[in-house]
Amino acid sequence: MRTTTYGRLQLTHQEVGCSLEELTNLSWAQSKVASIRASRFGFDIEVGPYAGTIVVHENLVITIDEMVPGTVEACLNLSSSGQRQATQKSHSGSTLPPLAAIAREFAAMVERELTSGPQKEYIATSVHSSRVRGKIHVGETVRTLWSRGRRDLLALRYRNLSEDTQVNRYLLAACNRAEHLLRDHDEARVTVQRCMQMLSGAQMLPDPAFPSTSPGISTDLQETLRVAEAIIRGVPFNFRMSGTSPFSAWVNIDRIFEEAVRTLCQSTAPADFTVTDGKSQKIPLFHAMEGEGDPMRKRADPDIVIHGHGKTGLLDAKYRKSGEKVTEDAIYQLIAHAGAFSADAAALVTPALHGRPGIRRLGRVGTGCPVDVIAVDPTQADGMSDLIGQWTTRLAQ
Repeated sequence: MRTTTYGRLQLTHQEVGCSLEELTNLSWAQSKVASIRASRFGFDIEVGPYAGTIVVHENLVITIDEMVPGTVEACLNLSSSGQRQATQKSHSGSTLPPLAAIAREFAAMVERELTSGPQKEYIATSVHSSRVRGKIHVGETVRTLWSRGRRDLLALRYRNLSEDTQVNRYLLAACNRAEHLLRDHDEARVTVQRCMQMLSGAQMLPDPAFPSTSPGISTDLQETLRVAEAIIRGVPFNFRMSGTSPFSAWVNIDRIFEEAVRTLCQSTAPADFTVTDGKSQKIPLFHAMEGEGDPMRKRADPDIVIHGHGKTGLLDAKYRKSGEKVTEDAIYQLIAHAGAFSADAAALVTPALHGRPGIRRLGRVGTGCPVDVIAVDPTQADGMSDLIGQWTTRLAQ
């Protein structure tokens, strides 16, 4: 059975073969890949901004196709490499499935990261031993060992150089899942298997924590970890327990599209302009006059904020079924963000689903701020770059 991103399926009780409670306990439902609602004849399943596979049971596997085939393959290169790619126009039958595209890109990235070997860190270790190594912890030795008659032991603490780091554990877990996703792509699968061997010094965890940021993590490694996160969060770990049985695996296309748009803004904006996300700015939507009560705590969080030369531009990436025929909700949200940031220009970036790619002016708000829709072909990196570059150039003028 097939549907698309933001698609909807109506299934009968006989097709599903289980209760609503059992459905809502499935991994993809818990992760909100799709919402489930009981209907008169069975169940309505509404898919969110995802592509991939969700499994109800062995005989009911739902494939979620990309809304625009080739989006993940093109946009992932932008969002993960941070570089402008060559033209990547999708052709019928030539695009990778989104999950395989993610896994293949990850295989290449993690192989580059491991060129000089896996990361190593000094990890604090505490042991009880008769052989002196490192620093003797006198208090613990007396209280927990000697007081109980263990005069032959000492409490020792030392730092051990180890490959069992947070980063390596996270990469290993992602490799384990990518290897299964690439079962039909031998070359990339061999690359992942080779990387797993290099990461064998790390512990395999079913649900590793995302590595905490530190000065030692390079920009390239941060990008690799982002792709690893897309794999880990989108592929339940228990597929290994089920042999060749189908398993649920998905990717958030909306997020990948947003990251690709942000990367293009960084590459096309003038050198002295800054490109950030709106959430990190912590700009409140509401204020209060003196003597009034505290306003509602709500922050403006546009996807992308471009600032320079005393000008501010906002962009919201909307990978939606409405395409360039944007909804009123999206327009009002963008206008609210523009007011909070006192923006000089604002735009919605959407896939061109109803016509040719281009920039369309919706109008201006009361402050004079122009509001545009930038309709792009998400499978053509160069075309996306040209349109976003035109818009950022206008902002800088």
